[in-house]
Amino acid sequence: MLFIVIIFFFIYYLSLIFYLSGLYKKEDKVLSDYLPDISVILCVRNGQNSIDSILNDFSKQNYKGKLEFVIIDDDSNDQTAEKINFFSNSDKRFKYLNTKFFSSNLKYKKKALSFGIENAKYSSLLFTDVDCCLGPYWVSSMSKYISKNDYVIGFSEIIPNDLFVSKFQSIDYKMLMYASLGCTLNGFPMACSGQNQSYKKTTYNRSNGFDEIQDLLQGDDSIFLQLSRKNNIKVCFSENSQSHVIAKTHNNWKDFILQRIRWAGDANIMWKYNFIFFLIILSTFVVNFFILTLFLLSNKFLVPFIILISLKFILEFLIYYKGSLRLDKKIDLYSFFLWHIIQPFYIVLTGSFSFFNNNFYWRGRSISK
Repeated sequence: MLFIVIIFFFIYYLSLIFYLSGLYKKEDKVLSDYLPDISVILCVRNGQNSIDSILNDFSKQNYKGKLEFVIIDDDSNDQTAEKINFFSNSDKRFKYLNTKFFSSNLKYKKKALSFGIENAKYSSLLFTDVDCCLGPYWVSSMSKYISKNDYVIGFSEIIPNDLFVSKFQSIDYKMLMYASLGCTLNGFPMACSGQNQSYKKTTYNRSNGFDEIQDLLQGDDSIFLQLSRKNNIKVCFSENSQSHVIAKTHNNWKDFILQRIRWAGDANIMWKYNFIFFLIILSTFVVNFFILTLFLLSNKFLVPFIILISLKFILEFLIYYKGSLRLDKKIDLYSFFLWHIIQPFYIVLTGSFSFFNNNFYWRGRSISK
């Protein structure tokens, strides 16, 4: 048993070194000034309270190429449809779709995404979420990567407010993004977010769309990336600051933890799509669980606890520090230190409950439905 734990610690610390080494590499700038025709795809369900903001951000995009916004209403029961139609009636670039009129075996968000992709006019696809905020040059800055890459991983972040849960979420998400950047620069892209990503229709079709993952709750970003990589596609990470997206912050721990439980649910089956990535995810859980156990038994295992937690802190801080410098993000030492203390509890909690994510609700819909 001890030997197995040692192996997981080795995998975890090695993965941290791998992320960090990537952050020291030069950006793989395969960029172009060519302006591709782009279809921006947005799925929304019961988003009446936030959709005005993202639609306004769309309308203000400064892009000289051909551009359309495909908005898919995922069977909302609020005022979402009326708000979308207001924009589509006044701006021909906006296209309104409703999943009520789409028959598919796909479930959840992937059904809506598939509907939008099938009805997209252009071959280059750009994705974001309804709760995100975009700068006016989001499309134009992402387009520089889209032309010469099959899949573009975009950066998104949380701008924290005064609540500690928001600060924790901000650090946690930055760490995920910095890790994604590091492994992508090392030629082994593992994770991305539907909040900011792009791929071509040909990439989607070569992977048979979402057919292989039709029953998964999530899967439309990191798992789909792994499916796409089987076709030897070229993947890059957009470091351009104007392409970065601001995501929604949670103001209470319940909503934040439930979101992470949903994310972790698909991580549990990553072994089907990228076994190395799955081992890293599993090692993250095992290491934090073991460190938490040593902490509770620190009167007996104080020395190994101090050694392991110190090495973990050093490597994770270096990733946070180098990633923040590289992408010109504010460094918050106090919040990082508190994040590092709470992280083992948080990882064990979300990882454990991820096996029961079918019992939760998402945007007014039971996940099991």
